Amino acid sequence: MKKAYWSYRIGEDGNQLPPDFYEAPKPYKTGYDMKYDHAKCPAWKKWTDNTWVVTQPFDLGIKVKQFSIETNLTQEAYDDYFQLGDNWLSGSHPEIQMKYVMSIWTEDKDVWIEQIPHPLLSRYGLELIPATFPISVWFRPMVVGVKVLDSDIFLPKGTPLYYFRLYSKRSDSDFQLQQRDVPEKMVKQLNENNTLRKFTMFNAWDIIKGRVSKEGKCPFRWN
Repeated sequence: MKKAYWSYRIGEDGNQLPPDFYEAPKPYKTGYDMKYDHAKCPAWKKWTDNTWVVTQPFDLGIKVKQFSIETNLTQEAYDDYFQLGDNWLSGSHPEIQMKYVMSIWTEDKDVWIEQIPHPLLSRYGLELIPATFPISVWFRPMVVGVKVLDSDIFLPKGTPLYYFRLYSKRSDSDFQLQQRDVPEKMVKQLNENNTLRKFTMFNAWDIIKGRVSKEGKCPFRWN
C-alpha cells in the first residue's frame, strides 16, 4: 500500500472554503450503484480502487463573449480564479483555466497521477484537458483546464469536474489518500519547477523523464 497526500486552494493566495461547505475528493465508488454487472468485474474494481472524483466547489456561471468571458463572480474573485492565456482563442473552442488547485504528492517511488475528464462535465458545456505525470519526482498541482463548448454555462456546486487516478508503472500498487497541509519542501520544489517551466517551456518534460529513469535504478552496484 502506497500513500499519497492532498490539499487544495481556491485562487492564488491559498484560500480555502469552510470545511462544512467544501466537498473533498471522493472515492470513485462513493454512492455508486453497485447493482450494475460491470461493478462485479475485477478490472473495473481495480481501476476504481485508486480513483477519486473532484467536484465544483461553488455555483459558477460563465458566459463567453467574443473576446472575453463574464461570470457570476465579483471582479476580485474572477481575477483570482480565472486564467486566460495569450492564445485562449486560437483553437476552435476557447480554452481557459480555473484555479481550483488540487495538490497531490507522495513520499513513495514510482507514483503517477492521471487527471481524467468526467463524462458528465461535457453535458454542462465544458471539456477537461487531461494530463498525467509522475508525482514521485515532479510536484505539480492540478488545475481545471477546459475547452469551452457552449456560450452560456452554469456549474452547480457539486458538479463532477474530473477524476484523478493514482498508479504505479513498475508495480501493482493500491493507494491510501490523506489530507495534509503542503509541506515547505514541496512548496520549494514547486517554485523551482515553476521557474524551470517558465524559462524552458515544455522542455521540463526532459527533466521529468531523467528523474523517472534514475528513480527506477537499483541504488546498489553488483560486481
